[in-house]
Amino acid sequence: MKSMRLKTAIAGLCLLVFACAISAAQADKKAVLRQAHDSYYSLKSRGLANFQCNFSPNWDAVLQEERKTNPTGAAHRVSVLNHIQFTVVVGTSGSAKITHNNYVPENSSDAKGFDDIYDGMQQAMSGFFDTWTPFMITSPFPDAASDYALEEKGDQWLLSYKEGANTDIATTMGKDLVLRELKVNTPQFSSSLRPHFTSSAQGFLLTAYEADYRGLSTNDLVHLEAGIGYQTVNGFQLPQKLSFNGTNSGKSFQMEIAFWGCQAAKQ
Repeated sequence: MKSMRLKTAIAGLCLLVFACAISAAQADKKAVLRQAHDSYYSLKSRGLANFQCNFSPNWDAVLQEERKTNPTGAAHRVSVLNHIQFTVVVGTSGSAKITHNNYVPENSSDAKGFDDIYDGMQQAMSGFFDTWTPFMITSPFPDAASDYALEEKGDQWLLSYKEGANTDIATTMGKDLVLRELKVNTPQFSSSLRPHFTSSAQGFLLTAYEADYRGLSTNDLVHLEAGIGYQTVNGFQLPQKLSFNGTNSGKSFQMEIAFWGCQAAKQ
């Protein structure tokens, strides 16, 4: 009888130790994720309510290929395009509202294609802020109390979780908590993002990224390399200059954008 009670006690003790080990592992993973959250610069946590900037594309850079074959025509187009003024407003959700003035050229032929330019800038800037927001306004990580898997793989962490029913996200992070790659898979597209950061007293600051996007079509491929320069506005780090280089379905593109006249409101 004593032997049976001893065996039962030992079994119970083993189960208790095992349960404690699981609990400790879960606690450690939550601690890692909380530390990762705190290691990145966040405009929202620093009290930003919203910001607004004017921005101007460098049309010389956009039309540099045309300038090689038609310098006079390219120079004229640049002089016309420089009259277009864009404004972006971004709140704590990160969604960007893009507006522009209603400049009408004297020559009606110069106005052809303006709608395509407006649509192109809307897509480019919305795409940029959709990428920029998780790193600079909210967080590139799920809540530490949410449902996710965090595995230790040598000198790095592999974080995987779902957003909604059809979006799978896999994040690779070094033991220094620097995010190395973020993969997103949905039924409509797959993407791979490789961010680059500068370490600051306020946390890791996103300064560049490389990205690859693949759609449903075999020709729907985009490779993008982006660089980001910052300016301090009312105590917040906001974009000052962007540079984009890449290919879209095999066609190369590049663009430079300058932000000016920025205003930032606090909560």
